[in-house]
Amino acid sequence: MKLGDIGSLVVSKGISNLIPLISRNPRLVQTLAGGIEKLAIDTIYNAPRTPPMVRDRKCEAARILFAAFRRRLPTYAPAVQRKLPMNIIYNNMHLGGPVRDEYFRKYGEEPPLLYTISPSMRCDLRCFGCYAAEYARQGELTKEEVIDVIEQGKRDLGIYFVVVSGGEPTAWPHLLEVLERHNDVFFQIYTHGMNFDEKLVSRFAELGNAYPAISIEGRPENTDARRGRGAHAKILASMRRLRDRGVPFGFSVTHTRLNHDAVTSDEFADSMHEAGATFGWYFQYVPTGRNPQMELVPTPEQRLARFEAVDRFRARHPVAIFDFWNDGEASSGCIAWGKTYFHVNAQGNVEPCVFIHFAKDNIRAKRLVDIVQSPCFREARSMMPFNRDYRFPCSFIDNVDVLPALVRKHGMSPTHEGAERIIEDLAPAVRENARKYWDLICQDPLLVRSTYERQGQPAGCAGCGAAGN
Repeated sequence: MKLGDIGSLVVSKGISNLIPLISRNPRLVQTLAGGIEKLAIDTIYNAPRTPPMVRDRKCEAARILFAAFRRRLPTYAPAVQRKLPMNIIYNNMHLGGPVRDEYFRKYGEEPPLLYTISPSMRCDLRCFGCYAAEYARQGELTKEEVIDVIEQGKRDLGIYFVVVSGGEPTAWPHLLEVLERHNDVFFQIYTHGMNFDEKLVSRFAELGNAYPAISIEGRPENTDARRGRGAHAKILASMRRLRDRGVPFGFSVTHTRLNHDAVTSDEFADSMHEAGATFGWYFQYVPTGRNPQMELVPTPEQRLARFEAVDRFRARHPVAIFDFWNDGEASSGCIAWGKTYFHVNAQGNVEPCVFIHFAKDNIRAKRLVDIVQSPCFREARSMMPFNRDYRFPCSFIDNVDVLPALVRKHGMSPTHEGAERIIEDLAPAVRENARKYWDLICQDPLLVRSTYERQGQPAGCAGCGAAGN
């Protein structure tokens, strides 16, 4: 261990032990949290090989996240207060840093920052529009395979941030054991939230390194219509338990044509703030699964309205809210294909994204690092950004020719029955939706000027080849 690493370890452990002791003194907490934030921002800002615009947007995203954590830090459980600085500052930045540097020297590019793993696709709900039920139940990942994937992520890619999805993660019997074994990792758990009784919430408070992202559809009638009668009330009850026990949590929205008004309303943002959410994620429904429904896909006008609503919510509340598609400017476009993340599904297939249900390789046959460096994933990354406007980032709902071309060239296979429909019979509808959205955002001079000024380019729409044109 180098001298700088020893110093960082001492500082991180000192902060971890100090926060619980001073957590009832708001002034001291804010001073210490401000120091942690400065250290993190400086690390991002001074990172080598990061383009200025990307660096600035990452710093902006980090500030939003830290503002949310700083506000609620005094209310977090002692284990959470200890784990946050150790896992984020020391483990992720310092233990992972040399691994990432070595990866860059070897491959000439940065490794992904995180990945999603779905140990099981089992779930006790059957929500319309959800792709989880389409996957096979046989051959799911074992506890040992999940542990090995996490070890590979740390050892070969320098990753200490893991997203757990599914299926319903809390229905997987080994979840708590894995979280405890890898207590040096920052876990985000995507869940329907209705299994968080007092016992489970207490375990999360004791562990301190796992933070639920709870699915919700907006108003009670929207949530109950998709997730079952009484679902909304159960979700809010789980949020109260998590808040009261000091476990950070967030909300996860799937934006559809049906719940648009609810999830883009100030009323909804206010309710999530009042419930105690630290963060929130907006996704949009995409036509995946065995029975994809184009009528659930948000209209281009609704997608643009979501863009504006999320910006409004960020200004309105100290909650770190992000949009998987519309925040392409902060991520320099698409984050899939191993650029920033990838998805290991329950059969071990490595998909480019949780919404792209095609794969070439499997963790049971190859190491993670070899899959990330496969010709298929490397070619996809070489094409990024897929166009010059980062608000149009996606390789299959925005730049609709990219995914079919890669699937054909590299022999990628659908990971469940019906997955191929998005590049076959649904392709014309997906293309038309992309064209309409492109036309819409290019007609908004404020948005176009904002994007191109950030990139140091003249204002205006430069026909970029999006939507397959």
